[in-house]
Amino acid sequence: MDKKEENRYKSLRREMKWSREAAASELGMSDDKLERIENGKQNPNPQDVLLMAKAYQSPELCNYYCHYDCEIGMKYVPEVPDASLPKIILNLLKAANEFEDMEKKLIHITADEAIDNDEIPEMVQIQQTLEQLSLMIEALQLCVEKKIDKGEIDRKAYERAVELAGGLK
Repeated sequence: MDKKEENRYKSLRREMKWSREAAASELGMSDDKLERIENGKQNPNPQDVLLMAKAYQSPELCNYYCHYDCEIGMKYVPEVPDASLPKIILNLLKAANEFEDMEKKLIHITADEAIDNDEIPEMVQIQQTLEQLSLMIEALQLCVEKKIDKGEIDRKAYERAVELAGGLK
């Protein structure tokens, strides 16, 4: 998602085919506040984003907010790609396989509790692979949340399965 595109908060409201007034009413905020958010004059607060993500059936909006509008998130939260389930799974497996190949290197590098200068390039490569793995896990979670919000996955059945599995962190 490129921040230079139309404001994401506005485009999601439009996808729902809601007027600004109807969306503001649904979100429990004033028309003026929603207009300022949609025109980039005011950043929404986290609670506003949670409400919009739920109302617009777009859980990815939370990642968007963290990556683009939150000062801490701009530094530490990567943008999670919006991709199809098969593409996410293939990328997840690719990163997992790459890490499996690096596992012995990681043990070798860290066994002495120090990272020597000659080990830094390999350590960076391992970190990048782990970051890709983490990103694909987040993408999978968002994909599932989207499918739940759109009714493609039964919410109650999913919640029961999560509970039986011991919960998700």
